[in-house]
Amino acid sequence: MHFSLECCKYITRKKRRVNIQPIKRIFFFCTLLTGLLLLSPADVLRAAEGGWSVQQGEVNSNGLWTVHFVSAEEGWAGGGDGAILHTTDGGAHWRAQYKEKGERFFSIHFPDRLNGWAISWTGKVLHTSDGGKRWEVQRAASGLWLWSIRFTDPMNGWIVGSAGTILHTADGGRHWEEQKSGFAGPTAGPILEVFFIDPQRGWAVGWDGLILQTQDGGKNWTPQKSGTTNPLEGVFFIDPLRGWVVGRQGTILRTVDGGKRWEPQQSRTEHLLLNVQFVSPQVGWIAGGSGTVLKTENGGATWEKVDSGVNKTFEGMSFADAQHGWAVGWGGVVVHTRDGGKRWETQINGFTDRLFKVHFVDDRHGWIAGETGTILYSGDGGRSWLPQESGTEEWVLSVHFTSPRDGWAVGAKGLLLHTTDGGKHWERRQQLTEASMQGVFFLNPKVGWIVGETGLIFRTDDGGKVWRVQFSDTAASLADVVFIDEKRGWAVGDKGTLLQTENGGALWTPFRLPFTTSLVRILFQGPRGWILGGEGTLLMTEDGGKSWTPIKTGTTVPLWDLSMQGREGWMVGDLGTILYTKDGGKSWAERDSGVTQRLNSIYFTSPVRGWAVGKGGLILQFGPEAPPWPKAPSRQAPAKTGDRSAASLPSREEVH
Repeated sequence: MHFSLECCKYITRKKRRVNIQPIKRIFFFCTLLTGLLLLSPADVLRAAEGGWSVQQGEVNSNGLWTVHFVSAEEGWAGGGDGAILHTTDGGAHWRAQYKEKGERFFSIHFPDRLNGWAISWTGKVLHTSDGGKRWEVQRAASGLWLWSIRFTDPMNGWIVGSAGTILHTADGGRHWEEQKSGFAGPTAGPILEVFFIDPQRGWAVGWDGLILQTQDGGKNWTPQKSGTTNPLEGVFFIDPLRGWVVGRQGTILRTVDGGKRWEPQQSRTEHLLLNVQFVSPQVGWIAGGSGTVLKTENGGATWEKVDSGVNKTFEGMSFADAQHGWAVGWGGVVVHTRDGGKRWETQINGFTDRLFKVHFVDDRHGWIAGETGTILYSGDGGRSWLPQESGTEEWVLSVHFTSPRDGWAVGAKGLLLHTTDGGKHWERRQQLTEASMQGVFFLNPKVGWIVGETGLIFRTDDGGKVWRVQFSDTAASLADVVFIDEKRGWAVGDKGTLLQTENGGALWTPFRLPFTTSLVRILFQGPRGWILGGEGTLLMTEDGGKSWTPIKTGTTVPLWDLSMQGREGWMVGDLGTILYTKDGGKSWAERDSGVTQRLNSIYFTSPVRGWAVGKGGLILQFGPEAPPWPKAPSRQAPAKTGDRSAASLPSREEVH
């Protein structure tokens, strides 16, 4: 079935919103035979099947609650979006090893690089014996909130949780038995952290200043006097005698006799303290609320506040050695130190503003547009992104560059920005309308178009000095516009709006489609073109837009953006959806993005290098160095589609 343009030229005209230019760079693999030969499409496909990793933004839209590193390179993190994340490059990139909708992982621990465990708020226990390639459920959900897990070796481990729960395994988690804490019961407070120095000696801390100690592997637990009623959140021992406990209102306690006596240390802060770790009897760190990081070099006699660079609460901390440490927390923030905690660098910034558009002008220079005036820039091929000063708090909905220096950005309330120096300085141009401008496209540095709400279309022929209104004959919000030359162009928008012009926009002709699904993106590559929109809608033309054929995408979630490189292409949408084609868009298969947030935009500069951006400041990077894509399960949209995220994580006071 296809729709012909000839039968609908009498209809009214309409237009579009956000735009991305076709990708400029083709990736060649060369081999020596009698010269340089291009690889076959199958070879290119194999090269392209790298994988997606989180580069920036919310790794989990409900934050990260736990992190554990076994070396300076390899570690795991978990949090509120049901994902267990893995890195092999010291946290520069993270990739989901496990995802389960609705789960929240509060603690992860690896006694070695292969054997690891993760526990969740539903009482579920997961185990891996191959470094996370496969995770299996060892203990089904029980309804108990499990807060902390600790193994001394691959066989012996303990879990603590709500209602005074303590669980123990002596066979690597095949069987878990409850131990009597003396404080268990439906009205008991939670035990929040457990730590064992060896299979016999351990401590657990929790509500109301609770400290428990065992010398027989947990067969018997004995309370120790903490001297406080503040909830205690973290515990660490460097040897059987010397240990530290941290908690609410800046509480720090220290013992030098295994806990017979606990003495307070001065934190000089009222912030919540959640994590404590030492690498020697003298050197240790504490992390907690509002980006707090404390360091001591004298066993805690004095604690010095260190600038972490963020103000979000750190829920987890892990040091692989005396130099390399990480802290994770709210908004998915990840910070890292390479010098023993003197300086901390942000690896994932917990930036939570939505990102709407990613655009590259070549393989090195790219920009991202987002809410509250966000414009990010990369000059190193997307390896790093730096904020640019836009001079506005309005949402920036689309960005388009004609060269590494000359670019335009449009957004809410008629926002129109221009730069001639790659974004170092953005100049606010004349306000053409009060309505939102949702898409911008330039054919060359002089000739460009803008589309927006209420059917707005503007054209410039002098590089933006003067913008002239073009008549669209529609009140529909227009989402995207594209031209293949100065005469022929198309625009898409709400209620199935598709417009075409053959005279540069002097006259826009409507194309009647047999549905009213909103259309958000249009892209052309020679005579081939694609339109996508709500409910998994995709249309394709191979005759320059004279006719459009519906294509099955295998999903019903809204699709938001498309990028093509030759016959390979990618689409993104709600619920972390990424679809891939290797036949020019005739058939699509879902690929695992590793995230569940809505993805708004995608751009590939070559078949093996791409970026996707979306909700929660999320930036995903695709590259050949990442593991191959696993096959993703089908994701059908709920009755009402749109942004989807789990409910906010509760505070620890709210779980009992």
